Order: sequence, then C-alpha cells, then structure tokens
Amino acid sequence: MKDALWEGVLSVVDGLTKSEPGHFSSRDVANYSDDERAVTCQMKMSQDDGTSLVYDITVSVTVREDSADDFWTGHSPHPSIYTLPSDIDESRRVVVDGQHYSVGPGASGGFGGRRFDIEFFDGRRVTTHDLWSQGTIPPKHRERYPDNARFAPQPERSRFTAFDLLTEEE
Repeated sequence: MKDALWEGVLSVVDGLTKSEPGHFSSRDVANYSDDERAVTCQMKMSQDDGTSLVYDITVSVTVREDSADDFWTGHSPHPSIYTLPSDIDESRRVVVDGQHYSVGPGASGGFGGRRFDIEFFDGRRVTTHDLWSQGTIPPKHRERYPDNARFAPQPERSRFTAFDLLTEEE
C-alpha cells in the first residue's frame, strides 16, 4: 500500500506544479502513519516576490468492508432486464460452495452457452446452457443463501478425429 500512497503524493505534486503559481523548489520525504494507511509530506513553491507557498499534502486510505447489502437483499428496479438474488425464483437459484448462480430462461446463453449439469440437494437434476453467475455470497448473507446444489461431474469428452484422415502425403 505504501507504493500506492506515494504514487498519490507524486500525482498531487505533479498537479500542483502544473496548476499553481510559482516554481517548484522542494518536497519532503514521505512520513507514513504507523498503520501505513496514510502518508504526509510538504511541498514548497517559490514565488516571484521571494516568498514560498507551502503545501501540506496528505494521502490516506480508509478500508471498510462492503457486504453489498443492496445487491443481496434488494429488488431489481428493472426485473425484465436483470434480477437480483432476492428476486430469483427458488427453483432457479443455484448455490454451490458459497457462489450464487441462477438458471436463466434458456434463451440467453449464460457462460457462453456452456452445459451445466446441476444436482440439487432436494433430488432435482437440471441440465442448462443458460447459467448466470451472481458472485460470491458475502459471509453475512450466507445464512440467507445456503448451498443447495453441486455441479455434477461432466463426462469425459472424446477428441474430434474427423480430420485425422486428412494428412499430407509426401
């Protein structure tokens, strides 16, 4: 993170030297906070009258967790265009290893139309070429969306051999 913070300081310095009056004269070294989430430094710009403008620059990063509550508990304002997990009919909801999917209407070709064989824990088995991923379920929403299925193993595919007979003759 230290490198990113320092890049932020250099970006501010570059912007100030291009937009503010005066002539760049000096910049302090970086002073990082104990948790290395903030950096401060000072920059001076000499003025034509012999004074300097001193800029105290602070770049900081605050990290917080976002559980995407609006996505995982909200409702889509445009359900005909896209659905949110709360809007999905339970029979089309697929949760495997904490990943949320939905079986589409069959005409959209999620995952490029790749085939998925899904075995639900209630005994149903679904084959679809229209599965859509909605991402990893954040820990705080996993109780609401528990695993309910697994992906069935795919049969081994045989290699396409029709062109093997078309070899160059010498």
